[in-house]
Amino acid sequence: MRRIYLYLTIFAAIMLMTACNKEWEDEQYVQYVSFKAPITSGGDGVTSIYVRYNEGGKVTYRLPIIISGTTDNVADREVHVAVDPDTLRILNEERFSLVRPELWYTQLEDGMYEFPETVNIPAGTNKGILNIDFSLSGIDMLKKWVLPLTIVDDPSYNYQSHPRKNYSKALLRVIPFNDYSGSYNSGQMEVYVKNLDGTTETNAITEDKRTAYVVNDNTVFFIAGLIGEDLDEETRAVYKVNVRFNEDETLDITPADPENAMNFKLNGTPTYSIQEIEDTTKPYLLHKYVQLRFEYEFEDVTTNPDAPIGYLVTGSMTLQRDYNTQIPDEDQQIQWN
Repeated sequence: MRRIYLYLTIFAAIMLMTACNKEWEDEQYVQYVSFKAPITSGGDGVTSIYVRYNEGGKVTYRLPIIISGTTDNVADREVHVAVDPDTLRILNEERFSLVRPELWYTQLEDGMYEFPETVNIPAGTNKGILNIDFSLSGIDMLKKWVLPLTIVDDPSYNYQSHPRKNYSKALLRVIPFNDYSGSYNSGQMEVYVKNLDGTTETNAITEDKRTAYVVNDNTVFFIAGLIGEDLDEETRAVYKVNVRFNEDETLDITPADPENAMNFKLNGTPTYSIQEIEDTTKPYLLHKYVQLRFEYEFEDVTTNPDAPIGYLVTGSMTLQRDYNTQIPDEDQQIQWN
């Protein structure tokens, strides 16, 4: 009798294991279609993508489209993709409100991008690539450019987009870069208030970070002194300072505003240096440092137009850019902060 019970127990265990294995061979979820465009936790609702600036040329960004599920994709699918201005409008209204349209993201203009209407994902493959060609020559980075995309659903299509919007939508914050753009450590840049008699205060004002944005292949711009980088576009345009990098390691620093409303004045000859250092513990990691040294003066003419405040800015700013040399694509190599 004991042997019979033992055999029955073993048989039941085998049947249970077989049933479990067959169960896991079946699809556990719906094979939804979605973009791979993650949004940083605590971020501003968009996905930042970095595109090498190419004067007069195109640069391709490869956006993954994936089929979710626990098994391989079972059918040939033609996934349809379109621009989605409505989702960008909703994001702007909810994040910045209707009363602050000057802070809104701006939809990337026609002619700055091109992509195919469909992406083929063959059966047995769980990922396709949407190739987006960007033509960003002359782009004005005072605006916050976003390319909003959506996966299009239709009863005639043999797929369904993911029901969660942050999977079926991609709000791509397009950030072109060159060798000198990015987030600079500005702790060594000292800003002094100028007195009416031409002297300067002895206590300097500093800020940890300043951002340099692309103008062209060898030029960036930043906002003068410590003027807010998040102010409206019209105000920032007054304080926009262009920095051109010359081959002799000097800088041409000029106000972008042809009227020079802020009364910008450059003192001496600004310079820069570039240094590349391999990481001591991770030989595949390359640290590149770009340091700017300068001195200039300008006036805050917007806070109180009747009584402009003069400033002296002196010192240096340093950009650190880290490259993972094991990755072939440059935009993927750089560890963006």
